[in-house]
Amino acid sequence: MSELTFKEIWETLYAVDVSKHTEKKMQFTYLSWARGWTLMMESFPQAKYNFIDFDGVPYRLLADGTAEVMTSIKIDEHERSMILPIMDNKNNAVVNPNSRQVNDNRQRCLVKNMAMIGLGMSVFSQWDDHLPSEEKDVQPKGKKPLTKEEPKKEEVEEVDDTYTLKWADSFVDAFEKVIIFQDSREDLVNRWKEKTSEIGMLETKFPEQKKRLDKIFKTRSSEINEKSNQSQTTEE
Repeated sequence: MSELTFKEIWETLYAVDVSKHTEKKMQFTYLSWARGWTLMMESFPQAKYNFIDFDGVPYRLLADGTAEVMTSIKIDEHERSMILPIMDNKNNAVVNPNSRQVNDNRQRCLVKNMAMIGLGMSVFSQWDDHLPSEEKDVQPKGKKPLTKEEPKKEEVEEVDDTYTLKWADSFVDAFEKVIIFQDSREDLVNRWKEKTSEIGMLETKFPEQKKRLDKIFKTRSSEINEKSNQSQTTEE
């Protein structure tokens, strides 16, 4: 028996008619994860999927407080992965996502992952969601598009304007969620170093949020030290 190839996987799954399993939401056509995986099992019952974690967190946090999820699908020795921003029901990126939004978008990412190996690609290929549009590219309130004539100083000010009070609160909330999963002082310090730029912005523009972040960091550091001391006492 010949070894399965990516070409065979693609041709098999792309040929599956998913049209009778899709549903319409606003201007988009969707394939539910349950129906998609059922179709996948009918063609390749050995297929496996995986939701990727990032240091124990089910999503990857970005600098502006939004996040993205990642999945992978493996059939025999063939594997492909996919990422998806965590979005609301209008496909807008979510700041500081809750557990429901994380879970829903993991499933949406899984469906997109299936399309990358053929299943339902006919649905995704009809989307123009990733193309530039006036609605998506509109500048946030209080900002204006930069022009080549504007001085360098003005460009720096435009970048700084992206750091709002809402961003500061969301960043601190998200950082608190992340460091819960750090079990050593070294890991805790590394997470802090990774966000040096954002923390510096807090210190400069949002001192109250910086104080809250410092308190959260010190509390978690004390918890780790206490746990370490208890462990050493037990061993002795």
